[in-house]
Amino acid sequence: MPILIIGAGPVGLVTAIALKRCGHQPIVIDARQRGAGSEDPRALALSHGSRLILERLDLWRRISATPVRNIEVSQDGGFGRTHIAATDHAIDALGHVARAGSLATCLLDAALAIGVEIRFGSELRSITPEGDGFVATTGDATFAGSLLIRAEGTPGPEIASVKDYGQTAIVSEAWSEQAHLHRAYERFTRDGPLALLPLDTGYSLVWCMAPERATALARGSSAAFIELLQEATRFAPFRWTRVAERQTFRLTLVRRTVADAPYEIALGNAAQSLHPVAGQGFNLGLRDAFELSLALRDGVCAQTLGAWRRQRRADRDAMVATTDRYVSLFSNDFAPLRAARGAGLALLDLLPPLRARVARHMMFGVR
Repeated sequence: MPILIIGAGPVGLVTAIALKRCGHQPIVIDARQRGAGSEDPRALALSHGSRLILERLDLWRRISATPVRNIEVSQDGGFGRTHIAATDHAIDALGHVARAGSLATCLLDAALAIGVEIRFGSELRSITPEGDGFVATTGDATFAGSLLIRAEGTPGPEIASVKDYGQTAIVSEAWSEQAHLHRAYERFTRDGPLALLPLDTGYSLVWCMAPERATALARGSSAAFIELLQEATRFAPFRWTRVAERQTFRLTLVRRTVADAPYEIALGNAAQSLHPVAGQGFNLGLRDAFELSLALRDGVCAQTLGAWRRQRRADRDAMVATTDRYVSLFSNDFAPLRAARGAGLALLDLLPPLRARVARHMMFGVR
């Protein structure tokens, strides 16, 4: 019986490609029309581990991405910073940055090229258990399958726990007179993190702050926005010249809390939607998808799915806890805590083994 994947976003498409290469016959359905994913304005941070996965699936050569060779982490209003370099790990780049829309288009083309069946404008209406699998009904078809994979982007409200961070992210691209030199910045401020990731000739910008301020900045003039961005990035030698259209996204931790049915699993944001700090959401989903394809090489059964769930739990829990802890720890202007953060960043910079452990965690997750 086929494997049904709900959602033709990057995680769903990578899952379909990986399963197809293992001999399965995945069917992908998406309620959106074809091409909707290509309009996603965000940028995705791809870790070095994600690059290795995409290389194994023969996908990396198709993807246009900008390498990140250095990352500088610091805090506003306090001392302490740390620097992570690819050369310390004998690799060319710690990660890469790709436009989400472009990535979705590349993955769609790759999936179609190897014969993955994809149905757009097809919404899941109902799921009924049947034997060891299920029967799913959409607006125009009925499928009997052995496994249902949810990769549609968000968990349903009836099966999710939600933590509102009280922050909204402004997402855009910005250009400076200075070349980025493949250096990324993560700046923690009292309002929330500010991330600058090298992308083509400019930077992908994710600026987290109070929702009301984010809305005002996103709707205001580009000149006013650049002026405030200049002030916020005085920690680095930037002279901003222009900024693209700004989008806003409310930031919450959303996590699936109800156990999957025996024939059903969730991947990517359908399992957990993380705060963008450290850029780990897509990487976690990609690891889930790849490990699932390896687990199912010999077929789909309850024992195999149970083993995969247990194997992936540590990585999922660790990434949820890490990103949540970063937000809670750094979005706080309490003076003693600010001093402790600075001491921690300084210590991290002085201890290469500890810094290397943090870098490996972000590149490969918990293994």
